[in-house]
Amino acid sequence: MARRMSVLHITNGDSTRLGLELSGVPGTFRSWGDILHDGPTPAGLSAPEWRRVRAEYLASQDYGAFDDILAQYEREDAAFDSWPSYDELVLWFEHDLYDQLILIRHLAALSNATNPQNLSNPDNPGTPTTSLVCSDRYFGPLKPHEFPALFDARQPITPEQLALGARAWDAFRAEDPRGLETIMGGDTSALPYLAGALQRHFEDYPWEPDGLARSERQILRAIDAGATRPHEIFRACAGMEERIFMGDLPFWTVVRRLASGPRPLVGLEVGPWERRLPAGAVTLTGAGRDVLAGRADYVALNGISRWMGGVPLSPSHLWRWTGSAVRPASA
Repeated sequence: MARRMSVLHITNGDSTRLGLELSGVPGTFRSWGDILHDGPTPAGLSAPEWRRVRAEYLASQDYGAFDDILAQYEREDAAFDSWPSYDELVLWFEHDLYDQLILIRHLAALSNATNPQNLSNPDNPGTPTTSLVCSDRYFGPLKPHEFPALFDARQPITPEQLALGARAWDAFRAEDPRGLETIMGGDTSALPYLAGALQRHFEDYPWEPDGLARSERQILRAIDAGATRPHEIFRACAGMEERIFMGDLPFWTVVRRLASGPRPLVGLEVGPWERRLPAGAVTLTGAGRDVLAGRADYVALNGISRWMGGVPLSPSHLWRWTGSAVRPASA
């Protein structure tokens, strides 16, 4: 009797994992989730140092307790790192920014692990097959019976995908964003959703001339259009996205940023939390109306201190998005 192949599935989150577990698709199912578009992702760190930096940032933004976040990171990394003990590794990632950043991170890890030419060669004994399910469908809402067809249509990960993923991940973590911009404008056909995801990443740099990131501007526009409750604003902003990537907690991090600084752009009157956002109201301040109307610059009013991948944005290390390119600028 032939031995049944062992398959490790790494998914983009628990909702996908839970659907797969009920689908009849064979294998072991683990999720790997981090909002890599939010907070520092610096280069040059060991794996334990990297996990600590991420956990410290996420804890500082109230995503959870530091020890809990670090322990989850360690579990998810250990699950992914176990892939050589399986016959096949299958990655499940969507087309949006959140997923594409995790995808290039994992492709870079696979590229560094062994000879990329061997990873997708089923005739190479002792080397697991590596496969990818990448789609413009959102996996989380799928019914269990919809997963087997996607699994059957999985494709081998190619050396070209590994190389592009590794280059993009290195560029994403660099202090100079122009390398990533070059990748976005080059040949990304091996990963057809990557360029669009990176475009959305660059759109969250402070724009010329108002200093707002796209996510910040969408929040202000939603409030200006009449949305006041956090859940209403969140839904309105999701409706402005070509590829929805931001969850409710990262959204609230942006709202809180807009509510801070010497000249806040929004005012908060919030109450108890309902599900994963608070009750209450978010309103535009006078400064918020001025910035939204183009009469003032957000960075000039409040300064800036946040990370875009490996780029620490500050008044002395400021980059702005022109609508078509990123360039260094003074505050």
